[in-house]
Amino acid sequence: MDSYTVAELLRKPRLAGRVNERRIALTFEGRNVTYDELDERSGRLAAGLHAAGFRKGDRVGVLLHNRVEWVELFFAVAKLGGVVVPLNYLLKPAEVRYILDDCEASWVVYEQALGATADELRAGGHAARYVGIGGGPLAYEDLVAEAGPPPEVPVSGDDLFLLQYTSGTTGVPKGAMHTHSTVLWNSFHQVVDHGVTADEVYLVVPALCWAAGFHDLALATLWRGGRVVLSPSTGFDPERFLATVARERVTSVLLVPTVLKRVLAHPGFGDHDLASVRLICSGGEPVPVTAIADARRRLPGCDLVQVYGMSEFPTMMLYLDAEHADAKAGSAGRACSAAEVRVVDEEGRDTPPGEVGEIVCRSPATMLGYYGQAAATADTLAGGWLRTGDLAHVDEDGFVFVSGRSKDMIITGGLNVYPAEVERVIAQHPAVLEAAVVGVADDDWGEIGVALVVLRDELSAAELTRFLKGELAGFKVPRRFAFTRAPLPRTTSGKVQKFLVRDTLAPG
Repeated sequence: MDSYTVAELLRKPRLAGRVNERRIALTFEGRNVTYDELDERSGRLAAGLHAAGFRKGDRVGVLLHNRVEWVELFFAVAKLGGVVVPLNYLLKPAEVRYILDDCEASWVVYEQALGATADELRAGGHAARYVGIGGGPLAYEDLVAEAGPPPEVPVSGDDLFLLQYTSGTTGVPKGAMHTHSTVLWNSFHQVVDHGVTADEVYLVVPALCWAAGFHDLALATLWRGGRVVLSPSTGFDPERFLATVARERVTSVLLVPTVLKRVLAHPGFGDHDLASVRLICSGGEPVPVTAIADARRRLPGCDLVQVYGMSEFPTMMLYLDAEHADAKAGSAGRACSAAEVRVVDEEGRDTPPGEVGEIVCRSPATMLGYYGQAAATADTLAGGWLRTGDLAHVDEDGFVFVSGRSKDMIITGGLNVYPAEVERVIAQHPAVLEAAVVGVADDDWGEIGVALVVLRDELSAAELTRFLKGELAGFKVPRRFAFTRAPLPRTTSGKVQKFLVRDTLAPG
C-alpha cells in the first residue's frame, strides 16, 4: 500500500461501491460540501501553496477552530507530501511557539479569531509563512482562487504526514510522528470494528486539533463514503448538540463520559428525535455504570462502546462492545483488530489475570517515534512495543481494566492503590459528576488517598465513604474528600491535571 495515501480518501472511483446519494462529505453550520468539491478545493489550495513556495516535507502549523477549511487544508497538505502539525487553539502563544520551533514549522495557517496569537508569534520573530483565513500576509482564499494546475508531487505511504503533539502532562509536549500509512491503519480498523458504512453520519464533537478529532471515526467515515458533521469546537452546549443530532440524522458520535452525562441529564433530552443514533463511543476515562444504564434506557436502539487509545495511536486501541458493557463494567475492553495489546510486568512478561502491569501495544498504526527525541522514543518504543505508561490488569476473559498512570499509583501502608479504579467507583454515585484521586504524604501511612469530587447534588463525606466501603477494600477508600461544583482542572486535550488537583487538596 506504499502508493496509497491519505489523499486517496477523497478520490473515490465511481465503481468503488455505493456512497451516500448526494456524495456529501462534510456538513458545517448549514453548509454541505460534496466529495468532489472537497477534492477540488483541497487540490486548488495545494496548487496555491505550492506556487507560494510550499515543498514536500514542509511542516505547517494549523491554528484553527473546527471549520471546513481545516479539512481542506488537511487533504491539501496530504497531496503536497507535507506534514500537518495541529496546534491547540487553547494554548498560549509561548506554548504554540515551542511546538513550532520544535518541529521546525515553515508555515502557519490561522483564522482571524486566533489572530492575536499569530500576531504575537510574528512580532516575536518566528520565521514562517503565515496564511490567514479572512486576511493576513497571505490570504487563504487568494491561494485557492489564484491556483494554477495541481502540482504533481510523488507521495508515499511511508512519508511523514502528521506530528500529533502530546499534551505534556509529564513534561514538555512531544510530537508523535505519523506517516500516511499509520494514519490509514488507525482509521481502517475502525471501519471493521465499529461497522462504519456509506450510511454513516458521524458528528465530530472534539476539536480537530486533538487526536480524537480527525482520528476517531471521522476519517473512517470519509473512507467509507459517509458524511461527517462538524460541531463548533468551542462552548459545548447540550441543547445545540441534541438539535444537531436530530436535524442531521446523526448515526454515530464520540462523547467523553463527563459530556455524555451532561447530555443525558439535559432537561430537553426527550424533546428531540434521536432514533438515528446507532453508536456512541466514549473514552478518556471509564464510563460510570449509572451512565451506561441511563444511556441504554433513553436510547434503546443505540450501542454504547467504551474506547481507550493514545495520540501515539491507535486512538481506539481497546474497545468494550455493548454486549459486555454490563458484565465487564469498568473495563476498557479488548484489543482492536489492528493491534496486539498485552499487560506486562517490569521484565516484560505477561501478567496473570488480576495482577497489575503496564499496557503495551504493537500495531501498524503506531507512531514512528517522537520527533527529535531519540531517548524518549527508545524508552517508549521498547522492543517494537509501545509502552503506554498506563497500568492495568486483565481478567480471565482477556478484558483490560485500566488502573491509571504508573506515576499516579498510591502506596498506602505498603499497599498499592490505583486512582483510576477509585475514581471510577466514586463517579458511580448518582450525586457525583466526576472525581480525581491523588496521594499525599502521611506520617502514619506513607501516603493516603485524597479525592476532589465534583458534585451534581448535595453529598457528605460520610455518605460517600459508606458508599465506597460497600464497593472497595477499605484501604482503597480515600481518607479525605473535598467537594466542588467546578469542573476538574484539565489539559487542553482533556486530561486531568493531577498536579493542580494535588495543589488544591494540599493541607492549608
